[in-house]
Amino acid sequence: MDLQRNTIDAIIALLVFLTVSVSVNCLTFDVTKYGGKPNSDISQALAVAWKDACAAPSSAKIVIPKGLYKLRKGYFMGPCKSPIEFELEGTLQAPSTANGFQKGDGWVTFERINKLSVYGSGTFDGQGKNSWGTQCARTNYCGQLPVNIRLNYVTNSVIKSVTSLNSKQFHYIVYGGENLSFKNVKIIAPEDSWTTDGIHIGRSTNITVTDSIIKTGDDCISIGDGTKKLTITRVTCGPGHGISVGSLGRYNNELPVQSIYVRDCTFKGSTNGVRIKTWQGSQDSIATDMHFENLMMYNVQNPIIIDQEYCPWNTCNNVKEKPSRVKLSKVSFKNIRGTSATAVGVKLICGGYSCQNVEISGIDLKYNGNGPTKSVCKNVKPMVSGYVNPAVCKQCNTHKIALSNAWKQACASPTQSELRIPKGTFKLKRATLNGPCKAPIKINLQGTLQAPSDPAGFKDGDGWVTFERIDKLTLMGGGSFDGQGKGVWGKHCSQGQYCSKLPINVRFDYVTNSIIQDVISRDSKQFHINVLGGQNITFSRVRVDAPEDSANTDGIHIGRSNGVNIIDSIIQTGDDCVSLGDGSKQITVRNVTCGPGHGFSIGSLGKYKDEKPVEGVLFKGCTMKNTMNGVRIKTWPDSTDGLASNMHFEDINMENVGNPILIDQEYCPWNNCNKKVPSKIKLSNVSFKNIHGTTTSSIAINLICSSGYPCQNVAVENIDLKYNGPEGRITSQCKNVKPKTIGKQNPPPCIAI
Repeated sequence: MDLQRNTIDAIIALLVFLTVSVSVNCLTFDVTKYGGKPNSDISQALAVAWKDACAAPSSAKIVIPKGLYKLRKGYFMGPCKSPIEFELEGTLQAPSTANGFQKGDGWVTFERINKLSVYGSGTFDGQGKNSWGTQCARTNYCGQLPVNIRLNYVTNSVIKSVTSLNSKQFHYIVYGGENLSFKNVKIIAPEDSWTTDGIHIGRSTNITVTDSIIKTGDDCISIGDGTKKLTITRVTCGPGHGISVGSLGRYNNELPVQSIYVRDCTFKGSTNGVRIKTWQGSQDSIATDMHFENLMMYNVQNPIIIDQEYCPWNTCNNVKEKPSRVKLSKVSFKNIRGTSATAVGVKLICGGYSCQNVEISGIDLKYNGNGPTKSVCKNVKPMVSGYVNPAVCKQCNTHKIALSNAWKQACASPTQSELRIPKGTFKLKRATLNGPCKAPIKINLQGTLQAPSDPAGFKDGDGWVTFERIDKLTLMGGGSFDGQGKGVWGKHCSQGQYCSKLPINVRFDYVTNSIIQDVISRDSKQFHINVLGGQNITFSRVRVDAPEDSANTDGIHIGRSNGVNIIDSIIQTGDDCVSLGDGSKQITVRNVTCGPGHGFSIGSLGKYKDEKPVEGVLFKGCTMKNTMNGVRIKTWPDSTDGLASNMHFEDINMENVGNPILIDQEYCPWNNCNKKVPSKIKLSNVSFKNIHGTTTSSIAINLICSSGYPCQNVAVENIDLKYNGPEGRITSQCKNVKPKTIGKQNPPPCIAI
């Protein structure tokens, strides 16, 4: 009897081993051990495997190995006793027809499961090609087509690395979910696949979609009512219809949408970018706290759109005259750039309840066709800041009277105002345009403002034209500030301490969230443009024009400012093209052409007491032509204590440039300082990368650091400079620094002196 019992026990143990193997973390249920075979229908085998795994007392894993497996329908119901994994390494293939499916069905459905993990290199192949021609959304046939994967009331779960291919309808639906993440998923269907939203989310909380690629025939991600705390990051969308909140308001008793974040995503060839859409004649509802930030658009139609008159295929004719009653509020579109396939790049069409607290900032969308990018607005007054192209919602007043009175009226306007200076030459003794203003303000300078040729009457530090304490200023128009400086340049003001009585062409003092675009500064008596105490300012397509013998005419000087960008500009002058004073932080100079002039300079630093640190500077993608210097950091000997760190010069092209790469901590013009006492400015985290071209100096890299505080963490990488002098070879030299060299080095690495 004991022998028989032992034999039976052994057989049972063997059967269990054949169907269930124990790994370190969980019990494993391989569908092939349940009779599932490649190229055959595994519906029954998978159902039994699921039932066993779901009933397991400890963590369980279902495995579908590599190969093609046919599946009529998969319905995986919880709750399960323990966490459960669904590892898909092969391909599950749906029937090619939709026969037998009812409205709302999923081909594969996971329901009421906690701690589910679906992962693997495998594919859910919906075989939807034969269904797309039905144009189901127009014909109301969609309800008969199954969703590839439904996740109903699934919580604390993850979907990772799997592919959804050619769904007949939506690829994924998430309904009633909580704490659910999609990571590294792929969704693939052609752009003519009707109503194949990539991921549709409704009545769910704390959902994340990250690091995924979605190519489909409808919305890459669509967000239905009741969705809260949704985060979408690093998703590439296209082809498809973009990322959409909505459509909302079509049905009774819809729940609010709240806290939606779409960040760091890329859109390629999609028919929309980021969109909020609500039906005309809708029911009352709310959608709030929705933010779209740091997005790249490549040939995208309708990159930014709010559409509260959404009515596809004229299916709402009976309520077409009634406005949407979905209240939209706290919406932001920030740092969105790229190219638009439509002339209208920003479209904000709001409903019966005007959109509230809509913010537009840092938009740069270029139309791929002919003409400028445009915007359209209705029932919305957005808050606009920083560089914005296209100009958004021109609800403006225009003033054409004398500058001082025009400024007062424009600045006092409760809505955005435009002050226009038409074509022609207008003499201007001086202008100080003070804020704060009540609303954003635009100056459209089309003509030329001309300064007096005599600087009499100006005091230390004056600006000829000064903008002060203004938020959300836009200065544009293609016009010029003509400083008429020719009569003062011969005085060599820096040697004679005469400079301080010469006015700067244009001063920006404590100006924030502003854009200066398509204007010219010509022949300034001293610096062309000075920025002090600024924050979040962009100079775009600015031109600075003065001869190379114009003394002390720095192009753009920045001091004690944070977040200043200079892009796509041309600077020709008699001193530094761009100079950075103390307290400059997070400064970017990109795609700027410099020359003639003295190059790009950080400094001079250390001349005055209580100087603030310089930090976070990037010069990138610039061209220098016939300049006295290239890229330079300069500090005074016998200086006060100071810091300058995280300064980077990258992808610079030099054409006939003197001193291409220079650190000079013994800067002492006109020998008016004590060189025996070393500079006390600490320089650290400095890099010179991908700098190439020709130089007039045989010493092409000259790094002269302080003996008191040697430079720290200096990198020199991929340098290729050719000396075009009469004789001799190109060299480099160093003092009090040991730079790290990487890649090509021409001239050869430093020789200590």
